[in-house]
Amino acid sequence: MLIEACCFDQEIYNRSLPKSWWRVHSKFGSSFNIQDETGQHLAVVSTEQSAVVPNGIYLKTADFNTLSAEIKIDDCLIIQNQALRFRKSQLLLSGKGYQTFQSLQTNRIEESVWADYKCCIRRLAKETGYQEELNLIFSSNNRFVSAIDDLCSEQLSQQRQALHFLIGRGPGLTPSGDDMIIGHFAARLLMGKNNQKLQTYLRTKMTAVEDLTTDVSKHYLLCSLNQRFNQSVLSLQEALLTPNSQLEKAIQTVLETGHTSGADFLAGFTRTLYWFNEADGVSNKKIYGIN
Repeated sequence: MLIEACCFDQEIYNRSLPKSWWRVHSKFGSSFNIQDETGQHLAVVSTEQSAVVPNGIYLKTADFNTLSAEIKIDDCLIIQNQALRFRKSQLLLSGKGYQTFQSLQTNRIEESVWADYKCCIRRLAKETGYQEELNLIFSSNNRFVSAIDDLCSEQLSQQRQALHFLIGRGPGLTPSGDDMIIGHFAARLLMGKNNQKLQTYLRTKMTAVEDLTTDVSKHYLLCSLNQRFNQSVLSLQEALLTPNSQLEKAIQTVLETGHTSGADFLAGFTRTLYWFNEADGVSNKKIYGIN
């Protein structure tokens, strides 16, 4: 049976799905994950096009149900010639591509936009995975939040200790600490504050050491190091750089990710933005001009 994808991450062609053997990694109600034989690549096949992610492949509901009924965990498949070849079906990657690569950067966010962003976050009573409400992120002394501050420091020893604390820590398919790290890197990238030593250390650790975290979370962490994020994250970054009325909507869309994943991402993202503003000096309002 031939099945055609409705849409998929266009980065799949560039780096993610080399010709190789893959296996069905895990199955859920409206999605399943596949993983390559090296364990370094993961892709999700799903029907939920409202929350597109790196290496996502999205199908019509009827097509997904047909394919999902055919497969089971650990089934093998091969990816070749823009097609995923299962035992009975072929999934063709010939639909519409979407973007997950972040290219937006800035040295400055308009003060009015930052003020609006702070107000939105301070109204959010959503509890994070580290069991603290998101609206406390600007004043929190929680160990998870302190670890984000350490990631922002210039000391590699502090950054390493923070990563050791955060990676894999917390419940769920994507632990809270991992979601916060992804938020941290998204904020660094947005502000042009990339740290190559930190990124190299994390990439090496993730690829060399097994069982640091879940396979799914490892996938998203590695994607963040390659400047790839959920489209909801890209929309939030765009809203921060383009003054409009979509900022609150963009925040809410991120917040809806998973049970606490969106809140944990926003915690890492927001605390990083706040930390760098304080480090660069409030008096001259070099970046945001926090009061």
